[in-house]
Amino acid sequence: MDEPCFIKPPPEGAALPRLVCYDLDDTVWFPELYMMCGAPWSKDELGRVTDTCGTELRVYPAAIESIRLILDPDGPFQSSGVGAEVAFASRTNRGKWAMEALDLLRLDEGTSLREAVGDLVEIFPGTKRKHFEALRKKSGVPYSQMLFFDNERINVEEVGQLGVTSIYCPGGMSQGAWEKGLETYARNARQRSAAGRR
Repeated sequence: MDEPCFIKPPPEGAALPRLVCYDLDDTVWFPELYMMCGAPWSKDELGRVTDTCGTELRVYPAAIESIRLILDPDGPFQSSGVGAEVAFASRTNRGKWAMEALDLLRLDEGTSLREAVGDLVEIFPGTKRKHFEALRKKSGVPYSQMLFFDNERINVEEVGQLGVTSIYCPGGMSQGAWEKGLETYARNARQRSAAGRR
């Protein structure tokens, strides 16, 4: 988790998703919330967020760096006119803990992860299909223009059936998962375009 992370921007001219959604437990952060003592959370002077037992909730570097890249006003996802958004979808029944943690974890000095995604947060038990139905309604982005990362294969399969480009990332968000996600999304977009010309 402490290894250096070099998130690559997408190749110039590649099709880009309009919404990138991340699972939370063992995709954005670790440990998973069910493994922790939970709130009240504490935050120290170094920005470390810990639960009531003192266990740190750590964000995967590739998760935070990819979110920064997507939301960078001068980066490819914003300056290209795509105006991509970031969302979180989690099946946990510890939604209150998750929201409190998102408020404490920082994207940068002035913005929490919660603020970075606005209302594009769906946290409740059950199928991820329901999470994505809600995200589509809120964002207006069609499934075909979404990219999703999750550490559980069942979630990837369910959401993929909706037409969302869905990437399996066991062991948390990584450089490799990010690159695979962009490549797969661009390939799917090319295939859709070719099918539309037939």
